[in-house]
Amino acid sequence: LFFVVGTSIAVNVPPVHWMPFRSLEQLMALLGFFLMWALHFSEYLRHRDKLPILCRKTLRIRARVLLASVALLTTLSVILEQFGFFSPVSYRVRALFMKHTHTGNPLVDSVAEHRATSAGAYLRYLNICYPLWFFGVVVMLLFARKHTWHAAVFNTCFSVAALYFSSRMSRLILLAGPPAALGTGILLGTVYDWALCLLVCEESKTSSGNSSSRSSKKVHSITSQRESSGYVFPVDKLEFMSSRPRGFQRAFAVLVIAIMVFNPTWRAYDAAAQDMADAFSNPRILFHVSLGSGERVMIDDYYVSYLWLRNNTPEDARILSWWDYGYQVTGIGNRTSLADGNTWNHEHIATIGKLLTSPVQESHSLVRHLADYVLIWAGKRGSDLMKSPHMARIGNSVYHDICPKGDPSCHQFGFYNGDFNQPTPMMERSLLYNLHAFGVYPNVRLDRSLFQPVYVSRFGLVKIFKVMNVSEESKAWVADPRNRRCNPPGSWLCSGQYPPAKEIQDLLAKHRAYE
Repeated sequence: LFFVVGTSIAVNVPPVHWMPFRSLEQLMALLGFFLMWALHFSEYLRHRDKLPILCRKTLRIRARVLLASVALLTTLSVILEQFGFFSPVSYRVRALFMKHTHTGNPLVDSVAEHRATSAGAYLRYLNICYPLWFFGVVVMLLFARKHTWHAAVFNTCFSVAALYFSSRMSRLILLAGPPAALGTGILLGTVYDWALCLLVCEESKTSSGNSSSRSSKKVHSITSQRESSGYVFPVDKLEFMSSRPRGFQRAFAVLVIAIMVFNPTWRAYDAAAQDMADAFSNPRILFHVSLGSGERVMIDDYYVSYLWLRNNTPEDARILSWWDYGYQVTGIGNRTSLADGNTWNHEHIATIGKLLTSPVQESHSLVRHLADYVLIWAGKRGSDLMKSPHMARIGNSVYHDICPKGDPSCHQFGFYNGDFNQPTPMMERSLLYNLHAFGVYPNVRLDRSLFQPVYVSRFGLVKIFKVMNVSEESKAWVADPRNRRCNPPGSWLCSGQYPPAKEIQDLLAKHRAYE
């Protein structure tokens, strides 16, 4: 019922529409739902014939239902495929099986979280669990018994799958958390069980028989106690200590337990986990840094900048910024952003890239019809300049006049040797570079009749510029509800349109739909 109701609601949301039935990566849920009902139908047939679960007739019924279901699904899929009903695998899923920078979609490739995970990231997020994870998998396989073999195989497959997918995309590193914790726990638990057994498992007391029989009884006694003691994984294969004197065994066990309990690694792990928890609990726009003097200060440039927008700009102000933080402008600044932080509309984000990467004069002739302010992230780490090559590539995927012919990756839009002081000619002419470098490099001058600087944050991480000579006619046209397209008409979801200004229409004439 939950699946039916949830899917029914989802298909009525225009951006989702028929994706649960057309998207290849989402069809698995539908397939599972269909097969579950096929199983229910086979159970109905079994109850009707009053058959036990474990019998040949029941197996025959389920096989027939399964084959009929597969045949029906195959036939239906072939028919729908002829009409092009199914959509191809998305670029994000495709990125899991090919190199990050070659998915074919520059917007997907621009997201840092889609890059491959480094070994350093595993150590940073998993800490000591990362190396112990693999030893734990080996222990699970070596000490698996008949009643634990299925669990060992499942955990091993889980670990392999989690390691593969987490290595392909850094945002999926969270998938490695459960199997890493499981493997580490199995390893440490097995060592602890073994050491504890050396302390508490008693030898068989017998005075008769030769030495070989006494040894055999001793091993059998210890083994039987271990098998009945409820260990997560049996440790009776570690019998190399059985020939040692009992006092030596206990002393060795105490040493092992002491090393495990009082190991300084756990204190370092606890401190690292606490630091990681603090980092994750703080929003991206607020963070602490340590100055050269050792003083810790709160960096709140981004948050305060959004508050400045809320308190110092008109309520109908429109803000041009890169799509990454459009939702922050909307949510905190309470102002309309040209891009709201989602990637549904590739062509619109490409238009934003076109505005920011074009020469200043050309950009202003377009921006004045669309925005009242321009907000940029100007810090060195994570700044818009770091993302500028992606802006050019995304824009060039729709407007093919941004990058020169023969340079689809826009290598000419960047910096020589990665030095922000040495921009390429294309970069030096761009609006983005001029806004970023204004007030930083004396040789960079900005025409204040086009863009007026109105705000710079405390640490210079955010700059806001007012767009001069804004077209009030275009602004009024966009704000008119009659010029919005609602799907379906009269619904709550309405998208705006670009104004009919000549400069904007000339730009849209160069637009090529991205596929």
